[in-house]
Amino acid sequence: MKLKVVKLKSLLLSVVAGVAIATAALAWGSAGHRFIGEEAIRALPDYTPAFLRTPEAIADVGEYANEPDRWRDSGFVHDSERNAAHFIDLDDEGKTLAGQTLAELPRTRADFEITLNEKGQKIWKSGYLPYAMVDGYQQVVKDFAYWRVLNLLETRETDKAKKAWYRADRIRRESLIKRDIGVLAHYVGDTTQPLHMSIHYNGWGEEFPNPNGYTLEKIHVPLENAFVDANISAADVRASMAPYEPCTDGPEKCFAKRMMKSHALVVPLYELEKAGGFKPGDPRGRDFMKQQLGQGASDLRDVILDAWRDSKTMAVGWPKATYDDFVGGKVADPYLTLHGGAG
Repeated sequence: MKLKVVKLKSLLLSVVAGVAIATAALAWGSAGHRFIGEEAIRALPDYTPAFLRTPEAIADVGEYANEPDRWRDSGFVHDSERNAAHFIDLDDEGKTLAGQTLAELPRTRADFEITLNEKGQKIWKSGYLPYAMVDGYQQVVKDFAYWRVLNLLETRETDKAKKAWYRADRIRRESLIKRDIGVLAHYVGDTTQPLHMSIHYNGWGEEFPNPNGYTLEKIHVPLENAFVDANISAADVRASMAPYEPCTDGPEKCFAKRMMKSHALVVPLYELEKAGGFKPGDPRGRDFMKQQLGQGASDLRDVILDAWRDSKTMAVGWPKATYDDFVGGKVADPYLTLHGGAG
């Protein structure tokens, strides 16, 4: 019995330590995440829903982009589940702590955790950002799918009570869409912060070979908070955005490619820090951060546009039906399909 108690205490201490480590790995900071959320929405083309392009929506998504950081310290279960969503520790070869490339990840986070455990690793140490990205994306696709159908049925319905419900539910869905895009914005932003892609996430680390003499100082929070606050503006981010690049390979592959692009900048970031590029007045550090925040806003805009595109074929309601099914009159009772039974 005593041995079991000791093992239990050891397990609890390791989990607590893991939550603390994950909590320390903050993201871009409030300004950076806000820039990414606002500028992505500001850049949406006219064919996207009008409610999402209003000044109110721009401000809302910018604020919601900070939600995953605001969730922190909500409680042990909450934090141990969510804090590791902000990062994925990749080694110098771009492999996870379980030895896979991002392209080789299992389909589910549960299976990924099994592979980590087999290697003696833990999910709170590794992080699971790729899964948070796909989860957030699929949620926004579903949100848009419901909005498409509700908007259509509201214009067609002649029954006053049903029409009123379609309208009310569309408005509810618009609030959810802004919130869910904001949460996704946070994780998209995390992928463009190279330190969120690396085992060298807060200084090179004394446990790793360091022949080039990269800093061991805890540079993570100062760079993404104070440095961004002092040196980067929304206009800088807007000017650094790239043209739309649609995803045609599926979100898992596209997100993996974007993350590896960021991972490739880990060593350049440390080289830049070593050369003094992040010291006051040096334009090199400012240009680096402008580029990455602009990439974050571009990626988020692209993800939103891909989600809008994919929502047309996403089924909603029960029995399940797509937007085109509703347009073509193939749904026997649209109201029952969306609203459900009595009420």
